[in-house]
Amino acid sequence: MKNKQLTVWESACIVTGYGIGGGVLAMPWLSARNGVPMSLVILLAAFAASVILHCMIAELAIKSGSDAQIIAVFSKYVFAGRFRKALTTGFFVVMALVLFTNLAAYISGAAEILSAMLGMPEWAARLVFYVFAASVVLFGLKAVGVSEKIAIGTIFALVALLAVCSLANIRNPLPLAAGTVNQALAYFGMAMFAFSAFFSVPQAAAGLGGDGAKIRKAVFLGILNNFVLILVITVCALLASDEVTEVAMIGWSRGIGSWAELVGSVFTILAMLTTYWSISLALADIVAEQLHWGRAACWLMATAPSLLMTFLGLGGFLEFMRLAGGLIAILIALLVVPAYRKCRREPGESLLGRWGGTGMQIVIAAAYVLMAVGNVVTV
Repeated sequence: MKNKQLTVWESACIVTGYGIGGGVLAMPWLSARNGVPMSLVILLAAFAASVILHCMIAELAIKSGSDAQIIAVFSKYVFAGRFRKALTTGFFVVMALVLFTNLAAYISGAAEILSAMLGMPEWAARLVFYVFAASVVLFGLKAVGVSEKIAIGTIFALVALLAVCSLANIRNPLPLAAGTVNQALAYFGMAMFAFSAFFSVPQAAAGLGGDGAKIRKAVFLGILNNFVLILVITVCALLASDEVTEVAMIGWSRGIGSWAELVGSVFTILAMLTTYWSISLALADIVAEQLHWGRAACWLMATAPSLLMTFLGLGGFLEFMRLAGGLIAILIALLVVPAYRKCRREPGESLLGRWGGTGMQIVIAAAYVLMAVGNVVTV
């Protein structure tokens, strides 16, 4: 890991982009059911757990070397013995299916908005989004890093504009009453999902040449970006919405004025676009690592199946999101912590120091099990 291609901020934006597309926009609806004080406590807990878990993944990637992706990390530290190859192959297949499902969610969600904005058939909107999103990934890590930086900057500018207008159009008091246990679990699960960038961390590590201090900073900043966005969007949507909708931007923009609906639609498409870039780049690198194909073939394998899934009618946006979130949570909870325990015994720089001890490892594993539960409970 010596070929530095990205700045710290570009790496941070790749991490931010992974989680911003779906979970962030669902947070206000869940926060309205949990009350702002309890929501803030849960959000802070999810933020802390996410930073630590992603630093664990970063350390695993650095010590695995050679720009290792997460499957190679698990193959080295978890899949041991005579069944190593079979387990690695099986895990690759499962992860590819999970990520295909995740990508299909963003194609479906963005196509619905584009279809409404431009008056085109939804099938055509899917193709337009796919071509624009996938073409950036074809050019590799630096192209995605620069594109993420521009898109995240635009997203912050749009949110700032909507936030100022929200404070001038306050319609509701902030909800304070705590909700049920199931509602709290659902909020925690979605918060963890909004912060998650499991497969983008190796890209950040590779892009920064394996520099531990810079990678730790990029991980923290990337997840902090989403924390700030969740906080601002949640407070403003609760204050200014006529009705807090499941996809926050819909009710929020209607509460401000008709012009804000267009701004909200652009925000939502950008959020889904950044996530598509991060996930498909990670998947293309995983395919290259496992199958040793050329760049174009890996790119096609990483992007085309998700487009096909949307045309086959395999579920809507929310179904995709909940399925992908639950599957990823279970896999991460089961594999990252055991891998990190072995990795921690090896010589080399520790990104977490005393924060990576056994007690913290247990807490992190429990947090991701709770995330999985939160993605399947009835709200």
